[in-house]
Amino acid sequence: MCEELNTSFATECYFAVAMLARAILDHVAPIFGSRTFSEVASNYAGSKSFKASMQTLESSRNIANQHLHGQIRSKEVLPNAKQIDFSNDLDVLLSEIVRLHKTT
Repeated sequence: MCEELNTSFATECYFAVAMLARAILDHVAPIFGSRTFSEVASNYAGSKSFKASMQTLESSRNIANQHLHGQIRSKEVLPNAKQIDFSNDLDVLLSEIVRLHKTT
């Protein structure tokens, strides 16, 4: 999913970026012993800055939902790179996953 996310961003497929980012959030909760990413964002015993990054990622769900669940209207505004760029916070999440699974 991360490779597809990177490819989608690089090729300016911003609907796909929003959808893949949300899919990643939905996918990783069990790694943290949680059922949902919302639980991770609220309850994970990481640092204060980690929690803030996870809460920012949780808010990205609203942007993805807008694009995933909204029906077409007579006038649309397409997502842009700035709107869907949660790369810094996603990197923090992925780094924590690597840290949790590091064997040495």
